[in-house]
Amino acid sequence: MKLISATALAAALACSVLASSPSTEGLQDTECVSSSSSNLFKTKMEVKHAKLFSIDYHDNYKVLNNLSTNNTYVLYQCGTDKPAVDNVDAFIPVPVSSAAAWSTSTAMFIEALGMQDRIKNLGTAPSIVSACLQELLEDVIKPFDEGNSTSVDHQEQNNTVVFNMPYDEDADTTNTVISTEYLEPSALGRSEWIKFFAAFFNAEERANDVFGSIDSNYECFTKKANEEYNDLRPVVAWTSYAPPSEYNNNTAYWQISFADYKYDLVRDAGARMLNTTGAQATTFDSAEAFLDALEDVDIVIDESFVTYSYDELLEHYGVRDRSKSSYSWVTAGRVFRPDRLQSVAGGLDWFEAPIAFADALLQDLIGAVHPKFIKDGYQPIWFRDLAENDPIVVVSASNCTDMYAARKDPAETCSALSFQEANPDDSDYEGVDENQTEDLIYDISKSEVINDEDTTSNAVASTANIVALAAISVVSILVF
Repeated sequence: MKLISATALAAALACSVLASSPSTEGLQDTECVSSSSSNLFKTKMEVKHAKLFSIDYHDNYKVLNNLSTNNTYVLYQCGTDKPAVDNVDAFIPVPVSSAAAWSTSTAMFIEALGMQDRIKNLGTAPSIVSACLQELLEDVIKPFDEGNSTSVDHQEQNNTVVFNMPYDEDADTTNTVISTEYLEPSALGRSEWIKFFAAFFNAEERANDVFGSIDSNYECFTKKANEEYNDLRPVVAWTSYAPPSEYNNNTAYWQISFADYKYDLVRDAGARMLNTTGAQATTFDSAEAFLDALEDVDIVIDESFVTYSYDELLEHYGVRDRSKSSYSWVTAGRVFRPDRLQSVAGGLDWFEAPIAFADALLQDLIGAVHPKFIKDGYQPIWFRDLAENDPIVVVSASNCTDMYAARKDPAETCSALSFQEANPDDSDYEGVDENQTEDLIYDISKSEVINDEDTTSNAVASTANIVALAAISVVSILVF
């Protein structure tokens, strides 16, 4: 009863601190209403790309469904009666005045909406890269007291809503909302989760504007890249190395990822994907087997949790002498890591902004795959050229100019850019096969692998790995 009472109190406070409005016309993200008028939500959102959530509007409430976890949430307008709806996991009065987030990607969506002043508690706080969220952590946002479960319970109960991940079995279901944007099969689908979070703040108009811009900009980049580079598509492999540790029974392994959203990104960037016979991820038990799969790859994107130099990567991958290597990704030095932007504590922005801004992610990948695609030059955001020893950029609170301003999309406006035509004689395309448009298929039966994972098992394994690795370097939850 204590827990329910505390949650009910939080809900009551949510309404009492918001300004009461006698009219529902032009309902704002800070307004309660004084009567249950019909059709309160004049601005609505429709889901276009996302596959894992849905939203339906009623007179004074919205029904939000997480389709991947089968959770249903009813968001009812503050000042109106709680609706009689069955089989609901949580009733949340909106717009919420206080929110807690266990994931830095959730915090990024809220910042993109300009609602970061509503965040009262944040998990994995040291890993947050956003400069303005770092500044808010100094005075406004309180990190969860993760070493004290009683304190965490109290912090959660004092918020109107707690955004959590499905791995937390102890989550309080009375005000907990599960988000799974990281499981979406497309980059645009991941970014469209801004609408999921916007529903809690009555920020439909803002979400529609932000995502509409992302969607059209992404489409423009896709069209440009595929027009210019359709006949010159390098093969890209997303790889990682896990050194021996207590989390893998002191046994090293190597992995190639074929997550769905990466497939879309690579194709949309004007490149081809290394596909290990259709699996979401393939894990190898030896460097030799791993290298065999990379034989015809042109570009490697390394996502290992350990940060190392180019020479160290080659050593971990089993390349003993680069001067004698026949791998084009080695001879051309086409190796990247998505770790360019980091927090002081080593948190990666790769787990934050690229999820919310798919157009910027695509632009950055095009920049890695086709480095001269913009005539006036391109400054990468997340992908760091490891062979060129590109520096890591550390982001701190001092980089924030307005901590309450909505986070801006870091992508450039595609329609305003001039693109260069691909030149097969350019050194960037050394070893790239021309006029090849299909994925490169590697038959895993050719070598021993530890396992060949499907979508679900890969999601669970990746989440478990990140939770375990948090003991070493705290990061946000994301499926690679």
